[in-house]
Amino acid sequence: MFDLSSTTRRLTAIFLAVLSAAFFAGPVGAQELTPQQLERLRNLTPDQKSQLLEIIGESPGNTRSAPPDMPQLVEEPPEEEAPIDLGERGIEPGMTLIIEVAHEEPEEVRHAGLRDAIGSRVYRVDANGMINFPRVGSIPVAGLSADEVSLRLHAEADLVDFEFETSVLSLAASGADALKPFGYDLFDGAPTTFAPATDVPVPVDYVLGVGDTIVVRRYGNENDVSELAVGRDGRIVLPNSGPIAVAGLPFSEVREQIKARVENESIGVNVLITMGELRSIRVFVLGDVNRPGSYTVSSLSTMTNAMFVSGGLRESGSMRDVQLKRQNRVVGRLDLYELLLKGNTRQDRPLKPGDVIFVPPVGTRVSIHGNVLRPAIYELTREKTLSSLVALAGGFLPSAYESQAQIQRFNDRGLLDILSVGAGEFSGFALASGDVVHIPSSLSDVDNSVRLLGHVRRTLEQQWRPGMRLRDLIFDPQALRERADPEYILIHRRTGKNRLSVLQSANLQLAFERESSPANVALAPGDEVIVFSLDDDRSERIKPYLDLVRSQASLDMPSAVAKILGQVRAPGDYPLEPGMTLRDLVRAAGGLRESAYIESAELTRQTRNAESDDLNSRHMTVALGAALAGDPVSNVELRPFDFVTVREIPQWREHETIELRGEVRFPGVYAVRRGEFLSSVIERAGGLTTLAFTEGSIFLREELREREREQLERLAERVRREVNAMPVDQRESRDSAESLLEQLEESDPVGRLVIDLDSLLASAMDVRADILVKDGDRLIIPPRSQEVTVIGEVQYATSHIFSPGLERRDYILKSGGATANADRRRIYVVRANGNVVADSGSRWFRASEGQTEIRPGDTIVVPLDADRISNLSLWSSVTQIVYNIGVAAAAVGTF
Repeated sequence: MFDLSSTTRRLTAIFLAVLSAAFFAGPVGAQELTPQQLERLRNLTPDQKSQLLEIIGESPGNTRSAPPDMPQLVEEPPEEEAPIDLGERGIEPGMTLIIEVAHEEPEEVRHAGLRDAIGSRVYRVDANGMINFPRVGSIPVAGLSADEVSLRLHAEADLVDFEFETSVLSLAASGADALKPFGYDLFDGAPTTFAPATDVPVPVDYVLGVGDTIVVRRYGNENDVSELAVGRDGRIVLPNSGPIAVAGLPFSEVREQIKARVENESIGVNVLITMGELRSIRVFVLGDVNRPGSYTVSSLSTMTNAMFVSGGLRESGSMRDVQLKRQNRVVGRLDLYELLLKGNTRQDRPLKPGDVIFVPPVGTRVSIHGNVLRPAIYELTREKTLSSLVALAGGFLPSAYESQAQIQRFNDRGLLDILSVGAGEFSGFALASGDVVHIPSSLSDVDNSVRLLGHVRRTLEQQWRPGMRLRDLIFDPQALRERADPEYILIHRRTGKNRLSVLQSANLQLAFERESSPANVALAPGDEVIVFSLDDDRSERIKPYLDLVRSQASLDMPSAVAKILGQVRAPGDYPLEPGMTLRDLVRAAGGLRESAYIESAELTRQTRNAESDDLNSRHMTVALGAALAGDPVSNVELRPFDFVTVREIPQWREHETIELRGEVRFPGVYAVRRGEFLSSVIERAGGLTTLAFTEGSIFLREELREREREQLERLAERVRREVNAMPVDQRESRDSAESLLEQLEESDPVGRLVIDLDSLLASAMDVRADILVKDGDRLIIPPRSQEVTVIGEVQYATSHIFSPGLERRDYILKSGGATANADRRRIYVVRANGNVVADSGSRWFRASEGQTEIRPGDTIVVPLDADRISNLSLWSSVTQIVYNIGVAAAAVGTF
């Protein structure tokens, strides 16, 4: 029918049914296209639509119209693509990136360099726009967004198994990186147009030219005003007098000529001569400027005016040698540093028509940063030495360390050298292009002060005075915060030419009691006085000082540190002072706890074997109580590395309690002795009331609650993994599983221990049947119960009045029967005391024999059919745990 080419034949065959139905059927026999055919037509590309239209005669030049049922194959204009919004600035050299690298199986990464890259690391983008990635090497990232950097890294062959997340740190540049060339911001915000100046005084040496206007005012016998323009012949025409040649003459000379002629020709007439509108001149601004070109400016303009017109200098242009060229000769040079630093405009010469302002490339540049007034990158001309550079930068700040400067300089091999220059060498040290000078700051340490730190109301730093003592710094006990430890104050001091750290303690309590006592120690310049709290852990505050002491240790001077652990308020490491005893160490640790066993303590000491030079540990028992009382024999002097252990009183315990609630004669909280049984506590509480429902007793233990919580967390994690592993297409099963997982995660364990209170009370003399009470236990004895509760997969979960003779099935039917999701084979009963009773098989539709007996207070649980959830292994256990916790929580919640 159609003469089809091989290319169109395949396309036509695919859509032949669609075209036939739409094109060849007449109005009567026309048939509608199916939705599938319409969808196939819509999915045609514009080229395919055009090709099919040509096949059926609907080319653009054909006037034949398609039948009304034919979908119009009109090529729609392509939708405009929205511009890609990266949402981030492109990566630039000098930026800092944080790249977080992850791998599913880190232990399987073979190359050590790639293993080290896992985690978060900081990368610096170098001057070439690259980062150096371990094992891979340099990777270009300039211009990319943070997301694109992650994609770029993932494209590397060695990194395809890794995941990346990139963040750009908005770090402000500092040091030499923050420096900018000096002076170029002078032209920031320069005007794009330049209007000739008309409201400024004209200097007397102004040279007139073609286009200038002179205003002549005559008064006296004659009064008039004439505006005389300088013509192209360089002359003006004076009314009633004639022409005067003025071009090329200074304004002062022209003014005298006009005045003389008027006064000679007109008797009784005075004259006032001023400049009117000034001419414009054309000059050229070339070289390293932002907008080089030809500009029309006022005839009063100077070199700086023209540079403002051109947008100012580029950073590649010289600020020190701006040249004014006239008739191919340099007639002036402008050093902008003279203008900026000294306000000197002597070199800013006026312009003439045809002048060229040329900005050559920048010359020698050096950088200076640190403690100077104007850190920047400076261009040098006459300045050759370091002292002249410091003068350009405005001199030193008060915080500057003027005795030395550090210079970074590239050597002949292209590597950086660090040079140190003393203060006396500044004037003789020659600078080289590219030098980076750093003026360091003086030390921030204060020589003549003492500081008060720690658990005080206000941190203080006071001037040290000769003879100053501890009481002079802490003169009032109110300076200490509540619960401060006044008996152990630590003083950190640096001594000797090596500034070694020395730690010394003081008893502020004794210093307050007797100001003249040795406890009121003398202070030295630079001392730090640290006050500790009786409640907080002082080990973190004291650790930095102990680290200093340990770093100074040597073979001849071991670390002056001793350790005390056990029943003291602040166990840990403490500085060992000369002559320090066991009692001093206990004082440093905040004193003993009330549970401390003071009869004896253990002291472990390391001794060196004289023959083998080995270290041996020796354990000694010391009389702690006697040592604290001041016995010189027991209060042994300590040595480095001594280890003191203060033991606990045997069987020490604070009062342990149990709470009895509900149907006991005297409910409340009872103290219990070590090894006491539950029956004994109930007897002390007066026994049970006549309404006590012993079968429903609830015994709670905190230890069990915490254990259940840990087991629930582990179980939830296992269930979560199974849910994640479920196929996506099993939507119904996945929803059920996620709902059950949510219930499991929200379940709060109660820590219930199932007990048979009747048997326990009946055999009170038999300790094997009794319960040993622990601290925090709770016993809840509810009143007699008359209801049976049905929960789980039933139509209406509720409670029913207990009726003798009714079976489990009857109560379920009274709740509307089981739902379609119920697991009828695993229905079970939770007794009032927490016991779980389940049948050994399915008897749902069998006779009543073998059915579990239903008692008052029982809960019938109809669980979810876990086999509906993809037969996952854990779900039967999960459903039972969720329901059992719910039953226990409901029982506890009634109290």
